[in-house]
Amino acid sequence: MKTSNLALLLALLVMSASVSAQVAYVLRMPGTVGTESYHLPSAQYPTGANSTAPHVPTLALPHFFSGAATPTILSGQGGHAIDQQTRRVISSDGLRIWEEPHPRYPVPFVPNPPVAAPVITTAGSPVMGLAADSTHGVVWMCDVNGFQPFTSGWPHTAVGGPVTPGFAHSQFTGIAYETATGTLWLSDIQGCIYHCTVTGTAIGVQPVNCIAGNLKGIAVNSTKGAGAIAPPGCSTQIGGFRVLTTDGARLFDALTGVNYALGVAGDAYGLAYSSDGQFSFGGSAWVGSGMLPAIRTRGPAINSAALPCRLDGALPGGSAFLLYGACPLAVPPACGLGFLRVFDGFVPAAINAFGSAQLNIPIGGAPAGVQFTLQWAFADPLQPCGWVFTDALTMTVGLP
Repeated sequence: MKTSNLALLLALLVMSASVSAQVAYVLRMPGTVGTESYHLPSAQYPTGANSTAPHVPTLALPHFFSGAATPTILSGQGGHAIDQQTRRVISSDGLRIWEEPHPRYPVPFVPNPPVAAPVITTAGSPVMGLAADSTHGVVWMCDVNGFQPFTSGWPHTAVGGPVTPGFAHSQFTGIAYETATGTLWLSDIQGCIYHCTVTGTAIGVQPVNCIAGNLKGIAVNSTKGAGAIAPPGCSTQIGGFRVLTTDGARLFDALTGVNYALGVAGDAYGLAYSSDGQFSFGGSAWVGSGMLPAIRTRGPAINSAALPCRLDGALPGGSAFLLYGACPLAVPPACGLGFLRVFDGFVPAAINAFGSAQLNIPIGGAPAGVQFTLQWAFADPLQPCGWVFTDALTMTVGLP
């Protein structure tokens, strides 16, 4: 590594700005393109943004979409949840339940056959919502009248009895688990939001809020709220959106009613939150090889494990440097490379014969809400500065 190049990297590391990384996924009707992702309002996306490929592609769910029926019995029927630890995605059309790997974080398992959705209360309605409690390995399911806990893994057997809350409500259309407080949130068809304990006891006056929309799903940003830590010097989520909900066409801040249009035709009917990363634009095409190496991880950033980070598509035999940091940093364009995002330090890694490198970055003990960003850099004599930078991957460290 040339001294001048090392000096360039070190100079870039001292400049700072803030970005954030929370992503909401809305489940589309079977037969459409899949789920759609939306960047929640953040320092990087002040008013939020509909995500676009290739930086944040749709969440492809071939197992679900090949077998689910269009839910037409009840408005808001079915649900969507993402387990933040196992990275399994759980989806339902109200009558059956599927689980499959999160395609952005490959997990080596073959999806099991779908299972029949349970009958939760005496209403006998289809399942109306799903919520993953990654801490306890539970997936909460609701119908129009109540909810019940099940194992998050297939075949999703009951681990507790049905709960029918005592407060008045219209038919429930979604359920969400708040990791920071161990409580549940529910939405109903009339646009109202409810908050209760896992035993159904109301938390405060119900409903908490009502908004103008026939709601179809709800989710909670697990890195915000009571019990979560907002680290000093790092930008986390801004503008609310601790509790999210959707009417199929818009994404709402459930507690204020502020909303943004989704890039869908009003056909979304499930909502899930994920504390995995956003891709930040920054790298240029690798002119020397004609390809753009891609940065990926094999799991979410949670504060109980290391973060395995991959670089795929590089020219074998070279050397790469993984730039990282707990607070993302950004610098203006340099040498025609676009915006570069570099961080607290870097680690050298050899690119193997398959054009990939992998390093484990320890993040154990990081408080929930801390942002963590990664970017690969490696030498290329055909670039103006002699360097190539991949797009950066920014994520928020979630609760385990």
